[in-house]
Amino acid sequence: MNRNVFVYLVFLTLGFSSCETEAELYPTNLDEDRVASQIDFSNSDVKRLYTDFNMGILFEYNQILDFAYAASSDSEAAQWGSVEIPQVSTLFDNDETGIVPSENQDDYQTYKNAVVDLLDDNLFKYFKPNTAIAQLMPYKVLVSHSIFTSRNVPGEASNVIIETESRFSSEATNELRTVYNDHSIVFSVNLDDISDVEKFAKDNFYILLCRIIGMHNLYDQIPNEFYGVKSNYYGLEIEPVYRDEEGIDEEKLVFVIDKDWFYEKGFIDSKYFFDSEIGTIYQYYDEDGNYLGVIGRITHLKAIAPDDEFVNSKEKDVRAYLTEMIHRDADEILAYPQVVRDNMKILLDVLTDWGIDILSLNPDLEVLN
Repeated sequence: MNRNVFVYLVFLTLGFSSCETEAELYPTNLDEDRVASQIDFSNSDVKRLYTDFNMGILFEYNQILDFAYAASSDSEAAQWGSVEIPQVSTLFDNDETGIVPSENQDDYQTYKNAVVDLLDDNLFKYFKPNTAIAQLMPYKVLVSHSIFTSRNVPGEASNVIIETESRFSSEATNELRTVYNDHSIVFSVNLDDISDVEKFAKDNFYILLCRIIGMHNLYDQIPNEFYGVKSNYYGLEIEPVYRDEEGIDEEKLVFVIDKDWFYEKGFIDSKYFFDSEIGTIYQYYDEDGNYLGVIGRITHLKAIAPDDEFVNSKEKDVRAYLTEMIHRDADEILAYPQVVRDNMKILLDVLTDWGIDILSLNPDLEVLN
């Protein structure tokens, strides 16, 4: 066996053995700048992104050192280690050695350039250089041609990647578009498989933005005016509060929550932030339990189910607003009551001050100005 391969296998064995006994997992070369040593500066856009944002776009990386080492526990280490993030080079590797043969090198480089163009034109351009946000972009950005995990992505990231209407999947398992941890963020870009660039852009914008806000605790920089009285309701089951405040007797049935009551507290009805998901509810009985009949059925569109809970934290509160701001058109935004539009305006102003051009992503937000 080749001595270098043998040494590497020994290293892996020792590394994963230590995961079984140690509370935390750390790489042995923390002082090595793996971005600066691996980045391809021959691409002018890659060089510009590194200069403007201190953000390194890597197509060649080490699964363990550049991604899976961001583990705070044995179980989390195992979860990150099980995520499959094959390099783009494997699309051009005929013998699965990880080395692109010389006859494929030009095609490989052309493909990488096209991937960087896609990310730059549909994601990174919404973050402005020489602003506060430019100092907070992820340092290590890995580009894979696919992402697959048989286990849920750990932590808050598992929620973030399935929250928007442009989400790739309804579960944080199997094929995914993007994953992230404290160590790096991984974008899956297979140019032959992207059928909807707009969804790709909106989903990745949301995920990247939430990763930045969460990692740097920027939720605390959002004015308290945004959170307002909502914070008193975080995590509460909606129906008991609704019955108490509206004086609804216990014997009366409640099929949906009144939207005006919900909105006046400053909450927003973003689809995937509720266990029942915001959607259609069919009502077959009146409040006293009398059957309405098929013809008398009441259809409630974009309805809030009584057994749902209010969002449980300021983080989810902000994220629920962000996904609406990304996806709603002008008429839908103006249909919201003033308190909700005021909260949207607060976030729009904050993001703009940070250097995030969400207005270019969704020009309909202009109605808030």
